[in-house]
Amino acid sequence: MEQLLKQVEKSTQVRRTGLEQVLAELEMHRDTTPDPDARSALAWLCNSLSRFVSNPSAAHARQLMMATGTAKSACTPR
Repeated sequence: MEQLLKQVEKSTQVRRTGLEQVLAELEMHRDTTPDPDARSALAWLCNSLSRFVSNPSAAHARQLMMATGTAKSACTPR
């Protein structure tokens, strides 16, 4: 999971290929996580990444960075 989040962060700085695969893996994590907070954060991240992949604008990059931070916080074991 940590590696996926790093790939998402890097994608906002330099256009990367393979984000569709990252999105598919994040969706799998979203669908299988039992924690409702993590599931919600991953849903936001998946939606943001999907928008960014289809239209890599500065606004989508900012939203993606916020969603990534939220997902990191929600998915980090306490």
